[in-house]
Amino acid sequence: MGVASFGHLGGVHYQNHADFDPYVAQIRQGRLPIYRALTPTEDERLIREFILQLKLGHLSLSHFCNKFGVDPEQRFAQPLQRLRDWGFLTIAGDQVLLNREGLLRVDRLLHEFFLPQHRTARYV
Repeated sequence: MGVASFGHLGGVHYQNHADFDPYVAQIRQGRLPIYRALTPTEDERLIREFILQLKLGHLSLSHFCNKFGVDPEQRFAQPLQRLRDWGFLTIAGDQVLLNREGLLRVDRLLHEFFLPQHRTARYV
């Protein structure tokens, strides 16, 4: 609930209007203020969960192997290597860890994990 808020319901990922006036107009008309929605693929669900956990600064690789049947070190080999090369990320055993500098830039760094067609879309 709220301007630009994201939600997930019944397998559908949605976002409310990102601007105040259209959001309020929809509410006043008795409509849900949904701006966009999509039913993500399994790969998109993997990516979404991976980047949301990475925003916390750490994640468990085995969690993704168990949940999605995918090795994230292989699936995300290139972006993980870029973040390592840039000095923002380390992998220690089962853990992917962002350092302080990586956490300060995390929202920009996450674009490295997006699918190509999502890298130019407006994400708020």
